[in-house]
Amino acid sequence: MSTYQPSSGIIERIRGLLPTMPDAQRSLAELVLGDPAAVARMTIVELAEQCGVSTGTITRFCRALGMNGYAALRIALASDSGRIGGGTWAAHIGTDVTEGDDIRQVANVISANIGHVVAEAIANLDLAAVERAASLLAAARRVVVFGVVGSATTALGFQQLLYQIGVPAWVYTDAHMALTGAALMTRGDVLVAVSHSGRTREVCDLVAEARSHGARTIAITNDLASPVARRAELALATAVYEMGGSSTENILARHAQLAALDVLYIAIAQRTFEQTREAIAVATEAVRPYKIVDAAGGVDSADVRHT
Repeated sequence: MSTYQPSSGIIERIRGLLPTMPDAQRSLAELVLGDPAAVARMTIVELAEQCGVSTGTITRFCRALGMNGYAALRIALASDSGRIGGGTWAAHIGTDVTEGDDIRQVANVISANIGHVVAEAIANLDLAAVERAASLLAAARRVVVFGVVGSATTALGFQQLLYQIGVPAWVYTDAHMALTGAALMTRGDVLVAVSHSGRTREVCDLVAEARSHGARTIAITNDLASPVARRAELALATAVYEMGGSSTENILARHAQLAALDVLYIAIAQRTFEQTREAIAVATEAVRPYKIVDAAGGVDSADVRHT
């Protein structure tokens, strides 16, 4: 039996073993990964009830991780989740920018990291899956886009892109409203669920709810082995990995999501070319009176400064 090494990180070890676990242990692992700090506070009986497994399954799960029991797992989870979410500068900003760096250094680091992650995301994108997703969305009766926390901003941006080319799209960032919307979906509707980790419970439940009513489902996630990706009909991977501690996934995930969704958006616009062209023309004309221009036909910077 392999021996757990604290330096390797129990959370990363669980992620690595997840694809090979039996179904009962996989369900348990997904619950642990969803909120390791909360699991660390549970007794073995509470965890068994929460996950719907036996205490024996939990014990076998611990042994599969190289641990001698549940008490050791709780200690490791508490330590690991504290290390990952401890509120340090390195955890939230990265290690290649310090509090003393000048703004030019900060700008150069951000430029390099974003450029790298966008290139990687596009290079690793399954373009055949993008084509299928674009076809579903172009023909959709109604599109619902959903994301929470950091992914909420990405979801909102994608909905606005769809809306401006005439695709009937709604966005939700509140789980209860989203579940209500999913319950009203039907055949011909498409759900786009945005989740970097793919392990957010609200997103998982929403995908399941939409599918149960006949809607098609597309996941935008970084992990194709995640619960959200497995529950969705189609999954597009954003391929973001920590770059040697240079910055956290949270900073880069948004840019990878936007890159993947921009490719998808253009593919949809190509399939709805006449509708897109007409919608853009109508929308442009509608907002024309609100554009402030100077005598030369450009934006009047003085007026803009005083708005």
